[in-house]
Parts: sequence; C-alpha cells; structure tokens
Amino acid sequence: MQMHYQFQVILKPDPGNAQELYIASLAAIGIDPLQHDLRFVEDNWESPALGAWGLGWEVWLDGQEITQFTYFQQAGGELCDPVSVEITYGLDRIAIALQRVDGFTHIRWNDRFTSGDINLQAEQEQSTYYFELADVDRLKKMYDLYEQEANACLAHDLVLPAHDYILKCSHTFNVLDSRGAIGITERQAYFGRMRDLSRRVAEMYMAQRQHMEYPWLDQSAVESLSASLPAIPPPSSPASPADLLFEIGTEELPADDLDSALEQLQARLPGLFDDLRLAHGEIRVMGTPRRLVLFVREVAPRQTDLEQQVKGPPADRAFDSFGAPTKAGEGFARSKGIDIHDLKIVEMDGGRYVVAAVHQVGRPATGVLGEALPGLISSLRFDKSMRWNRSNVYFSRPIRWFLALLGEQVIPLEYAGVRSGNLTRGLRTRLPAEFPVKDAADYFKRMQDQGILLDKPARFTLIESQLKALIDGVGGSSLPDAALLSEVANLVEAPTALLGSFDPGHLHLPRQVLISVMKKHQRYFPVFKPVPQSGRFSGLDMPDPGLDEGELMPYFITVANKPSLGSQPFAESGLIVEGNQHVIRARFADADFFVRDDRKQKLADFLPRLSTLVFQTRLGSMLDKSHRITALAEVLSPLLALDQQEAGIALRAAELCKADLATKMVIEMTSLQGILGKYYAIASGESQPVGEAIFEHYLPRYAGDLLPKTRPGLVVGLADRLDTLTGLFAAGMAPTGARDPFAQRRAALGLVQALIAQDTSFDLRQGLESAAALLPIPTDPETLRACQAFIVERLRNLLLETGYRYDVVDAVITAQGSNPACTNQSVKQLSTWVERSDWHAILPTYARCVRITRDLKQIFELVPQAFAEKAEQELYAALLQAEKALHSEQVPSAGGFLTAFLPMLPAVNRFFDQVLVMSEDASLRQNRLALLQRIVDLGSGVADM
Repeated sequence: MQMHYQFQVILKPDPGNAQELYIASLAAIGIDPLQHDLRFVEDNWESPALGAWGLGWEVWLDGQEITQFTYFQQAGGELCDPVSVEITYGLDRIAIALQRVDGFTHIRWNDRFTSGDINLQAEQEQSTYYFELADVDRLKKMYDLYEQEANACLAHDLVLPAHDYILKCSHTFNVLDSRGAIGITERQAYFGRMRDLSRRVAEMYMAQRQHMEYPWLDQSAVESLSASLPAIPPPSSPASPADLLFEIGTEELPADDLDSALEQLQARLPGLFDDLRLAHGEIRVMGTPRRLVLFVREVAPRQTDLEQQVKGPPADRAFDSFGAPTKAGEGFARSKGIDIHDLKIVEMDGGRYVVAAVHQVGRPATGVLGEALPGLISSLRFDKSMRWNRSNVYFSRPIRWFLALLGEQVIPLEYAGVRSGNLTRGLRTRLPAEFPVKDAADYFKRMQDQGILLDKPARFTLIESQLKALIDGVGGSSLPDAALLSEVANLVEAPTALLGSFDPGHLHLPRQVLISVMKKHQRYFPVFKPVPQSGRFSGLDMPDPGLDEGELMPYFITVANKPSLGSQPFAESGLIVEGNQHVIRARFADADFFVRDDRKQKLADFLPRLSTLVFQTRLGSMLDKSHRITALAEVLSPLLALDQQEAGIALRAAELCKADLATKMVIEMTSLQGILGKYYAIASGESQPVGEAIFEHYLPRYAGDLLPKTRPGLVVGLADRLDTLTGLFAAGMAPTGARDPFAQRRAALGLVQALIAQDTSFDLRQGLESAAALLPIPTDPETLRACQAFIVERLRNLLLETGYRYDVVDAVITAQGSNPACTNQSVKQLSTWVERSDWHAILPTYARCVRITRDLKQIFELVPQAFAEKAEQELYAALLQAEKALHSEQVPSAGGFLTAFLPMLPAVNRFFDQVLVMSEDASLRQNRLALLQRIVDLGSGVADM
C-alpha cells in the first residue's frame, strides 16, 4: 500500500512496563491476547538516511505484523537521552484482524462503505505512478534540488524547513527505489548525503534547544528508577548446601542473542564459582526469549576459608640489624591483623622478604553471590546492545526482573535499575503477570504448570516431533530445516505447532519464491511431497538446502507460543491458524501478481531498464556493469580452458545475469536474484545450462552456501566479482577497518571459494588486469596490487579457518597466493609433508641451499663439465632427475616439488660434507653456487621454505 494509517505513541522516558501497557491497549480495542498468538519478533529499526536507529521488535498477531515497537537509541547522529519508546500501530492491519476480513479493501469504513470504496482508486493511481510512470531522471534532479534547498535553509539557521526538505529527499529516494533505480553502491551514496544533512539538522536543533534552556520536561519524571525500588534486605544464607536459582527476566531476546548468552554463561559460571570459593554440584544454564536461568545444585552456604601468604617489605626493612621490628614491619603486621612475631622471613623473588600467613574466613554465599552476579550480567556481549533507562546499562533487550534464590533465601542484588526478589513471570499473556516462588523446585513446577520449556533442546525436540506428526498427517515427507527449527525454538517459550494451508493454485510459482516467503518472512515450515514429481517445471532443478525433499504441498506449519494440550488443539487454535493463513494468502497473492507480470516479457527485455539502476556513479549503471561482465567473461573463458560450447553458454549467461534485477519480483524480494533469473531465462526459451550459469554466478551468497558446479557459472561469477572489486578499488571505495558497505569481503571470499571448489588454476593478477582494462575510470598498478592483496588475505583467512598451520599457509601464499586453487592444493600437500617423520631432515637440507644462495645478486651459469668432485657430479645427476620429474607439472605444487626433491637428500648432504662450496677458485665457487641455485629453483613458485 502507498498510504498506511498508523497511530504512533512516544513514551519518554521508558515507564518500565511499555510492553504491558501496549498489550493492555490491544485488549482495550477488542483484541484478547489469550485468544491469539501474540509475539514480539526481533526487528532492529534503522534509517541510515536520517542517522537514526533503535532496537526492538515487530509485534505479530497470528503471524501478521501489526506494530513496530522500538527503543530509540540515536536520531540525527545524536544519542537519545532519555531513551524514547516508539510504538507504531498499523491501524489497517489491526482493523483487518478485528473485522476478520481478507484485506484492506474489505475493511468496513462505516455501515455503507469499505476502505476499498474510499481508498482503492488512490492506491491504484499511486501504484501506477510509482511502478510505471515516475521518471527516473526527473526524480534524480528533484532529489538534487531538495538537497540544495535543505543546504540553503541550514546556511540561514532554518532548522525545521531544512528538516522538511530532508523528508522530501527521503520520499524521492523511496520513489526511485520503487522504480528499481537504486543500486547497492549508489544506495550508500544517497544515504550518506541524507545522513550528513540529518546530522547537521540535529546539531543545529540541539543548539537551539539549549539556547532556549531545554529540556522543559519535569526532571522528577526522569529521575533514577532506583528511587522507587524496594530496599535490599540484609543477606542471610541457608545453614546447609542449597540450590541456587538465578533468573534474569528480560523483554524478548533475539534468537541469536539467546544462543550467545547461554553459551557465554555456560562458559563463565564454573570459573565464577571457583573464584568465589563456593563448592557446588551440577551447573545448568537454560533460557527462553524472556528469561536466562542459572541453576546450580548444592551450593555451599559459605565460602571455603582461605590461607594466604602475603608478601611484605624486605626483611632488612622490617627488622633492624639487632632483629628488632621496625615501624615498617609493625605496620605490615598490623595491616594483616597478626602479631609482629608471627611474621616469617622467606627467600622469594630474588630477595629476603617478610610474609604474613593470613587466614581469611569465608563469607556467606548470599553476600558474595549478590556482589558477583551483576558483574556476570555485565560481562555478556551481544552484536547489538541497547540502553533503556537512566542506569545507561547496555544489554540485548531491557532487563525487567531478577529472581535470585539460594534455597529459600533471596540473594540481594541490584543491576540496571532492577532489584532482586522472589517474584517471577510466566507466559506473557497469562495471569497473574507475576507470582512469588519459594525455591528452585517450586520455580520449575510453576514453569511446568505454565507450559514453559526452559531448556532449548527440549523445545527443539518437541517442535521437531510435532512437525513430524503434522507432516505425516497430510502424507508429506520432510526433514525440517534445522537452522529454522533452532531459530523458532528461540522465539517461543511454550511451543505448539499448527498446520495451515494455502491455495494449491500458487504451486505454479517457483518454489523458492514460496519457500522464501514461508521461511524468511514468516518462520513457517514448508511441507513437501514424499516423492519428487517428474515433468513439472519448478524453476530450480538443483540441490539446495531444504529444496531436495520433493515438490511442495499446499500446507505450512507455524509454531505458536501457546502451551500444548497433548494431541488436542487448544480452543483458540482455529483463530490463530486462520490469521496465519490470511497472511500467507496475501503474501502469495502479491508474489503471484509480480511473477505473472514479469513473465509477460522475456528476460532479455528487462536489460534496457538496467540503465536506470546505478551501480556506482563513476562506474555507471547496472547495464554498463552487465556489458563489462560479458566482455570479461569472453576474456576469461579461454584462460579457464572452456570449450566452445561452454564459452557460448558463459557469454549468453553473462549478458542476462543481471537482467532479473529490473523485474518486479526481485525488486520486491532481492534475495531471489539469480534464482528468478534462472526461472525467467528458461521460461523465455533460454537453455537449461544458461539458466544454471545465471543462478550459479551469485554463488556462494553466504557462509555455508552452495558453490558453482558448472564452468560457465564459475566464469560469469568471476567476471562479476572481478569487475566489482577492481571498480570499487579504482573508485577509491576499498573497505576500511570494519566498514564494508558494499560487501567486498564477501565478494573476494566467494571468488576464492568458487575457484577452490572447482580446483581451477587461475592467476588473479591476470584477471584483475583484464577487468581493469574494461573500467570506465583509470586505475594504476598500485591499486591492482592492493586489490589482489585484499583477495589473497581472504584466501589466507579461509585456509586458516579450515585448520591448516599458519606457517604452512604463509609459506605457500608468499609464493603462489595469486592462484587460489593451486595455493589450496599446495597447502594441503605441504601439511601432509610436515607431519612426516623425516620432515626434520628434508626442510633443513633444502633450507641450507636457500640460505647460501638467497643474497646472491647474480644468477650463475652452470657448467657441468667443470665439476671436479664426484659429489658434485652425483648431485648434478640427481638434480636432472628431479627436474625431469617436475617438467610434467603444468602448475608447481608442494607435493610435486617435495616428491622430486626427496631422492636428492643423500646427494645434497654428501655434497655439503665433501665439497667446499665457497672455494677460493672463483670459477669453481660460481659453478657450485650455480648448482645450488638450480636446486633452490626446484621450489620456485611453490612455497617460501
């Protein structure tokens, strides 16, 4: 929709119960949380153009996003203090849910008219403008004019008018984006321009507010939350060992952060208890989206006592020459609470010192735990963390409660404006909202009564079994995607899988479109037929994770955050399934429209539209890039020894490889680029191999992804990545530090992985030079060397991550790093050789030849007839045999070199034993050095030994 109706609420500062207030507001308008599957699903909002970001969630109602819920951290590049909670209600979607209608056009506006009656005409006209009529060139000029107006306003200290023009820039950018006119690199440039304007507006606005003596808000409203917290009771410990239960109650943690927190806690807890000198039994770490739970059995009521020898001053300073204590000695004894006569003199640290034997009595466990647990929480690290209250503590999501018990005793602690107690909370929508807990056993029983599974493996196993039962029930067959299952297990506390269905008519779509919608957008599990159906065109006839089980069935499975009732569905399951089916129906209808519309043309017909999609200002459009890829593929094909047929496939695939970027479906779902390129290509009459190469040129797209299997796919992918890397380096846009906005590290790593996967020899230097020759901007040898070094560093990291020794990797890369596949083979071979029992004899022998000759500035001519010693002649004969063995190798390899050199060992050693290399006779000396130079040359281009 072009026009959304939203209701935006700002809570400033955070009241501490924003989620609870929000859920109550839904109930107030008729949405009963108990009757629905209400979920807070990670969604980190950011607007790079406005220098603004925050962390929070999409709020899902039966699978439908109805609200954006964000804790704002920054705006205009300025830190938000206090943090603001922004809750944006999607009124259209909420109305659809309340009225249980199929879409916005069916929303009842009043007794006579629907929303469609009132708004459909406007939506159709706006959509026609955005997708078909909006002129890209005029829009770019408009953007420039708006930017100029914003600058003019700022030059005259007009903050609010400047802000208006930034919004106009942002809107114009969105129209350009909807026209498919913004490439990846150009997107960053536009964002940078808007971000700079936003920063300047924010700085000027802040200066104005300070001049007006803002803030005017009553400061008592933002005082520290600790003022209203209950007092911490004095610690008391059980008389005997007791179970520790510590629950960190949070708002919904992102799935990855939950895994990370559990892993960190599991690693740190044993050491923490050792440091605290607290004896204990089994340690268990558990967690759900709303809680991290530490459970430790049989924790000692007190620390073990500690006997320590504490070093004091030197003995001659603690006692005088007559043995009488000095003031220094008396002061040290007094500080340690012992009698001066109990000090001992010991030899240590190269001198004689007095030491005190100090007995430290163990403290009560509740006290030391209360001091240590806040430090444990603060040690947890996440990819993205946030502030939410005046404590300014950073954590993945807000911390709302601590349940801390040792036996039945509360462990007193305070952290992030929250104090511990004996209260916990159950499922978010269950009442009572919080309840007291007696001890660990009571806690686990209360969680079980709520249907909450604290252990992730238990949730994983339960979901897996529920999926299997539902799939079997409709005659399907599938091994559920383990990664998706792991994520879903971290999105719920009380999982119940529910089966939904969709119109079988949508099965004509490329199945990856359907699967992407189900998995990525909705976290649904697709259902597959048990036997692949032959003869049906799916558009992706290749192995792919989750796609080799057979054809799709018109079903999906969602996992609700509701306690299961065994084999019986809970009362509201029908309503929840209905809501999820509505969501999938709408998404598939959109996809169906886009694909049908795209299919009205051949894939090649989309190529001219690439001229409006800018790759990078100095490097031209995506059409320009497409032409360079085609020209480079023609150059690379003979270098990679493609035959005539393969070269033809590569050339045609190169021409079409970016065409799908201009299609409506890929503009809507960019993750389908290449996948739909293949589908549309074959549907347009192109050959299957051309379609395969179009798809494969994007591989690998992410860690663990497929790698190209065909040589044309390899060639087109190399051409694309070489063009990207050389172009961006030439344009002065090489990655710096951790910043890599154009994913050049991924491009370089993908290039290396593709070559290694097909074990294809290829000289990076030659490839980069060929790519640079096609660029519209000049480059220089230094830039190409930097680009090559950047790629080789990705190769090095890949080999080290594989597990090879760093010295082996560095030795080979130094010699042949410009050829990734050969480097990989040589590292593999050399790694085997260095593990041999005779390696200690092989390396020193060769290295001795290298050391003697490496500083020579002249290559001497070898004259075999001039050898005077038998050992020289034998070594020369052995050299000829080694050279003959290596002559058949097209590309030098570590295995080939060492296999050829090994038989030479006895002759080399005899030579050094019996022959004086550095003879006073210059001609003899030079001839012997020439012999050693030839031996060293055997390993040339293999490894720096």
